[in-house]
Amino acid sequence: MPIAVAAGITLAAGEFSIHKLRRNIKSVVESTIPEDAVRLYEAISIAQPGGLGKAPKLDVTDVNSRKKILEEEVSLYGVFKISAPWDSVSSEWVNSYHITFKIGYPFFAQQLEETKDINTATVHTFLKILSEIPDTLIARKAGMPKAKEVSAQASTVLEKGGLTTPEGRDRLLKFDAKLRASAHQLNPGTTADITSAVLALTILNGYRP
Repeated sequence: MPIAVAAGITLAAGEFSIHKLRRNIKSVVESTIPEDAVRLYEAISIAQPGGLGKAPKLDVTDVNSRKKILEEEVSLYGVFKISAPWDSVSSEWVNSYHITFKIGYPFFAQQLEETKDINTATVHTFLKILSEIPDTLIARKAGMPKAKEVSAQASTVLEKGGLTTPEGRDRLLKFDAKLRASAHQLNPGTTADITSAVLALTILNGYRP
């Protein structure tokens, strides 16, 4: 959502650049208001996503949180500052999308140049992010040690060539099967969200498959 809003601001101002987009994203997230946070809480209540865990303050599942947000005048940015230590999406909001811009996007561009294949570049970027940043959805469901174990396995798949070598592909398929097999306890959903943001940046910057 912040990327979409910032993209509109950037394009409306004339010349588009990734640097200007990131600067506008920072402005967008820092200008949120308490009502934005309440609307997000309402949306989450309707969607009922899994793996949220519990927060020590302003927990999204606590019916009193919305009232407290308005009373204490906590913006959506403020809410995400609270959850940033245990959620990478929140951390992206409050740290100017560091993973998206500094890890995912450059690596995706490099992979696209080297492989000439958007599927390979996307899969490898997913693995790159997962290898460097333990997935916080897995951490909330199965614990940080398990999340770090998954990250180490993602790193090994990449080291073996990923989709570009027979051994890498074989390891990737086995890794994928393992992530799917544990009643969704090992679902790297946060990494998927960030990879989607990387793809958004790439398209906004002019890439067309």
